[in-house]
Amino acid sequence: MTDPGLASGPFIVATSLEKPDPETRKLIRSHVMRGKNTRKSKRNKELRQQGEPVALDDSLRCQGPRTDGDHCEEQEWVLVSPHKVASELSLFGYVDEMKPYMLNLIHRAFTIIKPSNYTLELALTDSATDVFCFSNLSQHPALLHSVLFTAQAFGDLSLGLPYGKIAQAHLAKTLYHLQQSVQNSDEATTSSTMVVVLSLATAAALLGDVQSAAAHMKGLHRMIELRGGLKTISKGGMLEHKTQRLDFGLAIATGCELRFVQDDVSWGPQIARGIAVTRLTELSMIQPRPDPRLLNIWADLRVFSNSANEATKTGVKMSEAFFSRLNASVPPRLIGLRFDPTSMPELLRLCMLAFMKSLLVNINGLGPKLTFIANRLKDAILAQQFPPAPEQAKFLLWALFVSSISIFENYEQEWLGAAMVQTASVLGLGTWAETRMVLKSFLWIDMVYNRPGKLLFEQWLENPVTEMEADATA
Repeated sequence: MTDPGLASGPFIVATSLEKPDPETRKLIRSHVMRGKNTRKSKRNKELRQQGEPVALDDSLRCQGPRTDGDHCEEQEWVLVSPHKVASELSLFGYVDEMKPYMLNLIHRAFTIIKPSNYTLELALTDSATDVFCFSNLSQHPALLHSVLFTAQAFGDLSLGLPYGKIAQAHLAKTLYHLQQSVQNSDEATTSSTMVVVLSLATAAALLGDVQSAAAHMKGLHRMIELRGGLKTISKGGMLEHKTQRLDFGLAIATGCELRFVQDDVSWGPQIARGIAVTRLTELSMIQPRPDPRLLNIWADLRVFSNSANEATKTGVKMSEAFFSRLNASVPPRLIGLRFDPTSMPELLRLCMLAFMKSLLVNINGLGPKLTFIANRLKDAILAQQFPPAPEQAKFLLWALFVSSISIFENYEQEWLGAAMVQTASVLGLGTWAETRMVLKSFLWIDMVYNRPGKLLFEQWLENPVTEMEADATA
């Protein structure tokens, strides 16, 4: 039989005509039936067809007690198996003699790994159809093996182990099939081949390998150039969306320029149209007044944050176009600006980049590996006065929380903790509720920041140890 890697169209490989063994049948059946017989899912589909707002569905459940105030103040978003993914897993029973462990890896990739990196989109927009897209899996064997590699490697690393034989085998098959496509002039620049390269770049980012992710993205950019440039990529599609996210992640990791920007940068508000930045008084303590271009970006992020909090409070999702404007318009403008490395405007820009990282590149453990922004954030924060002046304390407290949650994560905590204690002391903050009220006066999306913010408060501010107490203990 012809090698499927050399085929130009959808690949089909021969498999045994015998029935799968009982365990395999049981596994497939459990995947197929998950999400069936759910009236709410049917009702949501009818609402979408009628153009009505759709409430947050069961694929995102907000666990814990509600409060009378903001939604999810003490709650955590827990992902469960999306219906579309589970029901379509049965389609791969004939591909590459699928074994039970492969079905399990695919299920893990599309119900644990992928949702964890698209939490915001899944919660705020009706984008599940695009995020959980299976079409290329049936068109390109390399993509199937890249998904299996990612899931297995992610599992290995989560146990503190290097890539095992299963991950290595699927990576080798991915690269083999990809090489066949690249050497075929008809396939080299197809969307399916590009999706494979993008999948490998995403896997590298997930696994914390920034260098490999950069190499894959460089190759992808070259493929797009050969195809005719960025204008050949469908605007608003998932290929553009995922590419821009990774491009942004690499820019703040290495300091490189953005490669995948389709339009000229427009410095006016893109989301907060019609809103005068002079009405946003929370930055009035920064003197001299920041560059108007930076304030316009702040206004966009402020409007988006308010909309995100309103969406989770009411259960009505925002449009995908609204979310796409954030992804397409904010990173190029923030990356394109530069200020004095120790100035307040530069600290503001860096913190806005950190805020965007939380929304677009939400990968656990990746923050400290984004060395470019991590080093500059540390320099900009330490250049400020601590304890801060009272008029600057609120902004600096927000900057410390966002930087710690998004970039430094569980690293670099001692100096950050000391700065938090001194800043909170100036403000006289003693409870998480008081602290959160200050933080929410800036950029703050509850479902992204509430839980890690409270953990930070409990770690450093709930029972702060003063320098005098520390010396006495020593």
